[in-house]
Parts: sequence; structure tokens; C-alpha cells
Amino acid sequence: MTPSTSALAPVILALVCIAAPALVTSGIAKLVALDDAPRTLSALRLPQRAARASVAAVSVVEIVLGVALALGDGFVRVAAAGAAVVLLAAFTVVVTRAVERGSAEDCGCFGRWADTPVSAALVRRNGVFTLGALVMAGAASAASAAGVPSALALLVVAPVASALTLGASAALVVAGFVAARAGRRGGLPSPDILNHRPPLLREDGLVIDVVTEAVRGRAQLLLFTQPLCGKCERAAAVLDRHHDALAGFMDARIVYAVGPGLDWNAPARQADGPRTGAALDLGGALAQALDIGSQRPVAVLIATNGHPVLPYSVGEEEIEGLVGALVGSRA
Repeated sequence: MTPSTSALAPVILALVCIAAPALVTSGIAKLVALDDAPRTLSALRLPQRAARASVAAVSVVEIVLGVALALGDGFVRVAAAGAAVVLLAAFTVVVTRAVERGSAEDCGCFGRWADTPVSAALVRRNGVFTLGALVMAGAASAASAAGVPSALALLVVAPVASALTLGASAALVVAGFVAARAGRRGGLPSPDILNHRPPLLREDGLVIDVVTEAVRGRAQLLLFTQPLCGKCERAAAVLDRHHDALAGFMDARIVYAVGPGLDWNAPARQADGPRTGAALDLGGALAQALDIGSQRPVAVLIATNGHPVLPYSVGEEEIEGLVGALVGSRA
């Protein structure tokens, strides 16, 4: 390789080995969870006409761009890099609009494989990704002019340098995921939860204080959910399945936030067998007091001493594990 080619090769590899897998993974994840398309468009505050077709089209474009970045060179690589910039910029605009319209729901960016709530942080993250895509597009143009081959060909031409670059890029991706998980909200509840505990409004209109109920000897299992959320419905179904076992020693409730910028009514709950009761969190005040963040579903267990048990359970798998442990403790 020429000196210019040698200098550009690691840049192309580093950018492509992050961007290409991310695009392909995102596209496949959304295709696998295509039934969630209406909820995804709702979270992004977009029209829901032909929801499945719209999400499927975007998913296919992501997969094609990812493959083109990994295997293409010359004009194909430049065009794919430019299209990735446009795609990320458009998504940043859509998310910004959704945040302004009060959305805090899962954007469905990676289907059911990851929770990515709509938030200002997501806007900032995608802004950084867009800038990274611009750098990638510039590098792709320079690489094409210098005759740098495709990322796949580079693995054969310069295996040692490619291995080092791929390893560094993989470490960067892993570090990003670890940092994101470590920064997940809900690790520490508000310090004044015992003194400031907004009440919930039960289905029958009764106002309840969950901390008071807990210290009276009935632990409280609160599942914070939101409408049009497939993961939330599946988590609620876990509570329904174990309704009788849980009812013997604690109160389980499905909690929906209502108020300004939100729906004023909880969705009607249906179940073939025993159904877990629902409760309304006015203005999302209790969720804020517990500092559970914007991810849904989230399960919070309030012990009989009135304190939330840490860490909170986020997502279907963690919630199912928590419920299983609770039921098993009384078996």
C-alpha cells in the first residue's frame, strides 16, 4: 500500500467496523420486532399509517448501508457513507421533535434488543453520531481517491494492522455499552422518599400511599409502564401469571403516569385469569420521586421498612427474574 493508503486504512477500518455492524444490527432488530412498529412511530410522534411498511423500509435501508460500508469501495463506499449521514441527521431531527412533544418512550432503535428511551440525551448522542458519520464520509472520499480497498479487502492486505484496529474499535464499543449501563438511572432513589411520597390513584378511585401500605406489612411491587409498549405488556403478563402467588404476601400494581403532556387515562387491562390491578401516577410524580428515569418497563419493590430495594429491575428479563425470585422465596 502507498503511504496515503496506509494512513487512511486504519481510519476506514475503525469507522466502518463500528458503523456497519451498528446499522446492520439496528435494521435486523427492527425487522425481528416488526409488530412493535406502531409503538415505535408513536414514540417518535410520527404518523402511524403503514407503520410496518415504513419501519421495514428504514430497516432494509440500514442493512444495505451497513453491508455497503463493509464490502464496498470507491463510489459505493462514498455513497453509503453520505447516505448514513443523511439518515442519522434525519433521525436526530425526528427525535428532537419527539422530545419537544413530550415523548419519553422507547424509540425502538434496536427493536427489543435494547432500551433506548426518547430523551435529550438521545438527541445529543445522535448529534455525535452524525458528526462521526461526516468524518467517515470525508475519510471514505479520501480513501476512494487514494485507492484504498474495501474494509473486507483490508483485512487480507494488512491483517496485523487490521486486527489491532478492530480490537481497539471493539474495546471502544464495549466501553460505550458499559458506560451506558453504569449510567442507567434508577440506581439511587430520591433521598426523601420516606418524607416525599406522592400517592397513587387506584382503579376504584381510592388514593393510596404505597410506602404506608408497605410499612403496614404488605410489600409493594410497582411495575411502571406506558401505553403502546409491547415490552410493558409482556412484563405485566408476568405479574398476571403469578398474581395468586404474589397476592399472598404483597400488593402488585401496574402503574401508568397520567397528566399534562400524557394521556389522562390508563389503558384498559385484560387478562384471561387473575389480573394485576392498575394505578395512576399523577404527573409521574412517584416515578420522579423514585428516580426511575424514562426507561419502561421498570419494577420497583418497596420493602416493609418503606425503602425501595435496589437495584430496580429494568426490562422484561430482569422483571421476570425478580418476580420469580419473589415467588420462589415463599415456595
